[in-house]
Amino acid sequence: MDAPYRAGTDVHVLPTHLPLPGIGVLPINAYVLHAEEPVLVDTGLGSDGDEFVEALTSVVDPAALRWVWLTHDDADHTGNIQRVFELAPNARLVTHAFSALRMSSWWPVPFDRVHAIRPGDRVAVGDRTLRAVAPPLYDNPMSTGFLDEATGALFSVDSFGALLPEITEDAGQVPADALAGGMQAWATSDSPWSALVDRSLFAEVLEGVRRLQPATILSSHLPAASGTSLDRFLEVIATVPDAEPAVSPDHVEFNHMIAAMLAGHP
Repeated sequence: MDAPYRAGTDVHVLPTHLPLPGIGVLPINAYVLHAEEPVLVDTGLGSDGDEFVEALTSVVDPAALRWVWLTHDDADHTGNIQRVFELAPNARLVTHAFSALRMSSWWPVPFDRVHAIRPGDRVAVGDRTLRAVAPPLYDNPMSTGFLDEATGALFSVDSFGALLPEITEDAGQVPADALAGGMQAWATSDSPWSALVDRSLFAEVLEGVRRLQPATILSSHLPAASGTSLDRFLEVIATVPDAEPAVSPDHVEFNHMIAAMLAGHP
């Protein structure tokens, strides 16, 4: 785990990252939204375990959580969900209905605590309302982010993620070329289906994101970014369907990558 940091007055980022030798680093974020009814967004990596709970506890009492918004049921978002639910007995699980059902294959999801959502739904969390939003790119069709209608913070799930040269706490600190290249590289590997889309329909989807006019962009795989970056981000995402497809490592390349990872992180 990396040290938690603030992204605005009422959001803490709970960051970690995955080093990818020869490629860069991939940020992996969970978030705490300090609403009147506090919200945890995703639950980090299972391999972080105690460190994740320690980071969470440093910014909010887990017992005070009233909502856990699970953007989708991939492993880098669900790593500590069962433990969090033990520590947060009054929290409800906000997620796509099928995410809740799929997770029940590996942990006893308390269905009576599930609040199923789909894009367009609104969830009141005391002093504000969160509007469920479908991200423009995703690796899991259950992916559901949200717009905090009080502050304009957009939680964009995997969209706008990037492979970066190094970890920062502000996407504005990443050189523009490195950010654009890293964002395109991430998008082509995370959403390979984008090469098959109707370009005009995809443009309409991106225009829908533009109309949200977020004040802050909080991606699961990017440092916190100002909403003023949105036009630039959308320009990059618009190129993804026509970009060179991502190619995964073959067996030899994979072994070299793992050896380098183990050398740096015994």
